[in-house]
Amino acid sequence: MRESWVRNVVASGAAVAFGLAILVMSLLAVANPMRVYPQVIKGTPVLAGASVEYYLPYPGVLPDNKLYVLKMVRDRVRLWLTFGDEQKAQRELGYADKRLGAAAALVEGGKSELGIRTYTKAEKYLERAVYAVIRLSRVDKKDVKSSLLTLSKATAKHAEVGVEIAARADREGEKMVALQTVAATQALKEKVDQALLEAE
Repeated sequence: MRESWVRNVVASGAAVAFGLAILVMSLLAVANPMRVYPQVIKGTPVLAGASVEYYLPYPGVLPDNKLYVLKMVRDRVRLWLTFGDEQKAQRELGYADKRLGAAAALVEGGKSELGIRTYTKAEKYLERAVYAVIRLSRVDKKDVKSSLLTLSKATAKHAEVGVEIAARADREGEKMVALQTVAATQALKEKVDQALLEAE
């Protein structure tokens, strides 16, 4: 009897601690939502006027942190609780942007393997957002021009940062993966631009 009581107390305490951790991370994530940071990797030459005018949000907890698992769980729950295809696409774009910033920070910090993996995951979120908005535009015939314009800028910025990430990759295999991901992102941009033309 006493052992089951102790187990129940420990289990309840663990559940409360987990809930508090998610709450604290959520509060920290929204503490200053208007703050944006331009994403430029140090040491990479950027031509004047060639940079895409699209700012990436602060990535927050990076994948090399032990608390990142909690952030991933929180993101999955938020995505699951988001209703409406356009809102879900906007949330996926936000996740893609944050992961792109995290990938750039990891590569800049010398963790290129983890940075490349994070970059490919970012582009998967971007791809899902693009296809959701294109489906809304073509199949559901909804007016999503503003979302398409945002995605056009986002895909251009993702490709730009992807090239910078590939240039800083440590190994040739990592560089190839990054460049293949950049090519896929550029193909996404072409699809978004085509959908924009069709929407007009």
